[in-house]
Amino acid sequence: MRDGESMRKTLKNIVPAAHLYVRESVLEKGNVAGVKKNRTAWAKDLKFSDNAEYTFFAGCGYHSMRYLEGMAKGAKAMKWAGIDVDQSIDLNRGMGRFFNRFGIDIPGLAGSLLAESKKDLYTGVLTCAVHVLQNIGIELGYLFEKEPCCGSPLYYSGFLDDYAENANRVCDLFKKVGVRKVIGLLPGCTASLKNLYPKVIKEYDLEVYHFSEIVAAAIREKRITPKLKEKLVVTYHDPCQLSRYLDLTKEPREILRSIANLELREAQADRSGQWSTCCGGGGLEGSSPELSERMGLRRAEELLRAGADVIVTHCPACIMQLRRSVEKMKAKTKVLDLVEIIHQALPNWRTSLRI
Repeated sequence: MRDGESMRKTLKNIVPAAHLYVRESVLEKGNVAGVKKNRTAWAKDLKFSDNAEYTFFAGCGYHSMRYLEGMAKGAKAMKWAGIDVDQSIDLNRGMGRFFNRFGIDIPGLAGSLLAESKKDLYTGVLTCAVHVLQNIGIELGYLFEKEPCCGSPLYYSGFLDDYAENANRVCDLFKKVGVRKVIGLLPGCTASLKNLYPKVIKEYDLEVYHFSEIVAAAIREKRITPKLKEKLVVTYHDPCQLSRYLDLTKEPREILRSIANLELREAQADRSGQWSTCCGGGGLEGSSPELSERMGLRRAEELLRAGADVIVTHCPACIMQLRRSVEKMKAKTKVLDLVEIIHQALPNWRTSLRI
């Protein structure tokens, strides 16, 4: 029996199906959603340097979120038909393995068809992030198809041996292609590369920075002076990985407060920063969808009390969760990524804000 089949049979009914799906997706497809779609299409018109000091690490979260959103919607529909979330995920896994033999990407097709919006609302954030970094004078490299999955979903799902093996493969690749300094955008990926890899890799020397650190420093040094064309009131939601794992709570606010014509209103002082209420995204929607939905609605309610035009956050999972919650509450408040706000506030880029 193949190792993969043996693992599936051993763990079935012990580990939630969503976690098994994530494990297979990361190890076999190199992304958390398990889709075959080109993860680098967003970057095809951008210019990167082959010998840049910094390498942009896009990760698979922004690319995968549209498909994960569609899969979650499909699982919810199946529940109405009497099929629970584990059964629906198992069905998707089985169909995916079968049709994969014929080159048919079932996860990608299902996610695309069932996505809340036919327009991709996530990968454009990656393009905006590169524009911002290049606008402040940073020369960037990008690995395109060679970029690996950092494997953080393996760690948080409890597959620690798989995570360590994947981390060492990633580190070997980075050394081979000459990656020395990384700027990450996804909080989970950045925390993985910065804080978890040193625990499983000997003599780890990769320098890892998050997008918000770089931009906040550029603002302090007056390399950019962001300004919105029209007045905007926002409130900010701290993603768990960014605030509690990377300790980045001041930098996003520093960026927002630096933008002319923008007013930042905190929702609740005792539920922001490292004490921010979790929105229930980042994987919980796969294993405990009802609990995830309740948490999302609770956090959206807290944020809406600020009376802002836009809820700003900095994580694709939080974007998805809060957007769905706000829509369910029939509120008119928009949910956007911090990257989109800063991108809109820079000269020559005032065309992308979805408000």
